[in-house]
Amino acid sequence: MTESALPDAARLRELIAGTRWHSVEVVAETGSTNADLIARADDSELAGTVRIAGFQSAGRGRHARVWKTPHGQLAMSAAVLVRPSDAERVGWLSLLTGLAVRDALSSVAGVEAELKWPNDVLAPAIDGEPGGKLSGILSEFRPLPDGGGIAVIGTGVNVDLDPASVENASAASVRGLAGRDVEGTDVAAAYLRALSDRLADWPNGVDRLVADYRASSATLGKRVRLILPGDVEVIGDAVDVDDQGRVVVNGPNGPVVASAGDVTHLRPL
Repeated sequence: MTESALPDAARLRELIAGTRWHSVEVVAETGSTNADLIARADDSELAGTVRIAGFQSAGRGRHARVWKTPHGQLAMSAAVLVRPSDAERVGWLSLLTGLAVRDALSSVAGVEAELKWPNDVLAPAIDGEPGGKLSGILSEFRPLPDGGGIAVIGTGVNVDLDPASVENASAASVRGLAGRDVEGTDVAAAYLRALSDRLADWPNGVDRLVADYRASSATLGKRVRLILPGDVEVIGDAVDVDDQGRVVVNGPNGPVVASAGDVTHLRPL
């Protein structure tokens, strides 16, 4: 991890003062920032906690995928309280987080990223071709006895990647796109402020989130291959994201509505 990518904890706390984040933990290395917070889900003070690491030895992804965080990627997890009445819209958390990452990269680095449903943030498209991956998102929910629960939103942002450390050749970095050094403290602060703002629209201002997501989507309007459990394949046009954060694909037998948890893969054709 480069020195510019790992945030300065004291400065970060100053920059996010007044947001919903009351506790910030910055560590050089951990297994998984998401797992660290999920293990504390019964703590009544956990909501509003952020944990940030410069390296993860057991990072987590969708469908229980595990990987090592490459040096130059900033791993951040944030705990959010979910009330019983809000639980049906937990699926929106990954999507609004994508919007927050997009907001942050625009303000800090002038990068106008695009969103690939449900959990990737991409560099701007070039000649109609999708840009490289800048960020991945994983939201995990742990129910509590009251019918609500704790959601932990995990985000990895490629701040300053060493190309030799990245398995995915199409990955992009904030520094590479900005053409200059971008400090991890500034990226983390901009993201956490933006995430706090976006969460203010959840769950009762979803109409605003839907409109912004549609305008930023690299998925909608594209021909896609949707793979559902059991290797069921649907090929069609991605036409919408609904108020529960589900993608709508017009397939050969009519519209298919799928949540992130239902989808094994979604790929553009």
